[in-house]
Amino acid sequence: MIRLINTILLTIFLSSCQGKNSASREIWIYTSLYKDTIAKLLPMLKRKFPDVDFKFYQAGSEEIAAKVNAEILTNNLKADVLISSDRFWYEELADNKALSPIPEDVWRKIPNDLRHPKKSYVTLSLPVMVLCYNSDTVDKSLVPENFKDLSHPKYNNLFSTGSPLASGTNFTTMAMLQYNYGWDYFKKLKLNKTIAQGGNSSVLRRIQSSERPIGWVLLENVLRFQKKDPRLKIIYPKDGVVTNNNVLALTNKEFSHPKLDEFVRFMFSKNGQELMTDSFMYSPLQEIAAPVGAPSLDFILKNSFPWSRKFISRTTVDRLDLKEEYSSIMFQ
Repeated sequence: MIRLINTILLTIFLSSCQGKNSASREIWIYTSLYKDTIAKLLPMLKRKFPDVDFKFYQAGSEEIAAKVNAEILTNNLKADVLISSDRFWYEELADNKALSPIPEDVWRKIPNDLRHPKKSYVTLSLPVMVLCYNSDTVDKSLVPENFKDLSHPKYNNLFSTGSPLASGTNFTTMAMLQYNYGWDYFKKLKLNKTIAQGGNSSVLRRIQSSERPIGWVLLENVLRFQKKDPRLKIIYPKDGVVTNNNVLALTNKEFSHPKLDEFVRFMFSKNGQELMTDSFMYSPLQEIAAPVGAPSLDFILKNSFPWSRKFISRTTVDRLDLKEEYSSIMFQ
């Protein structure tokens, strides 16, 4: 009987160890990166980390935030790495001590305004919000020069954006324009029957179909069509493009994978960063060339709305109020 009990206990112990070993091989990445970007990244990771099983949960920034918040609330956090574009949510996570520090050597490589001051996150890549129009539909006299131009009555029934309630980059753009131009700007967009639905791909479809032949949309979405649809023309607004932050952070789990820091270093290596520019996003590192068909990073940074800790702090605190007020203006 004792021998039988010992055998059962040994079996249970070995099964438990196998389960732990299996789990310890996994690194879970929750990300809003494009599916084709993940498809290119995965074999690179398998070559670099043959003993690690990388798992991906791919969704929009808002869905990722909702999933992680729910997992934290139920004390069942699975994600090891977070990569998405709602910087203000990462500020909340940092304030709530839900993130582990980024390796010092990586953090120091990133410009001050593209990283958290206490090493809670760094910017992996920069999506850039520009204006775009369909040259077959839009007369030259109607081509806007600025974001602010779109509030003029002559753009009635012509303009489209994504929804700040569903898209992190559209929320950032809305918050930046509200910060600089106030709510009256959006009231005028509403009077112009602006459509504000879906994500950036939805905006691009409306531009191509001429349902709304002008829109604000991510530069990367347009550059993907630069050889396929010559009607799509890019405008770098004179009042400034809106730079977004595709943020990378490590969650503060009780047991963290020993290869996480090495993974972060890989993502900021030449190979990791060129994967970002291959997806038509800018690298935060000056030595990495701009995406094909795009102006230099220097041009973008010099011709963009400035980020500041004041803007970040204000938007982080007020983000729910901003969404509520936006909804009351645009959707009622």
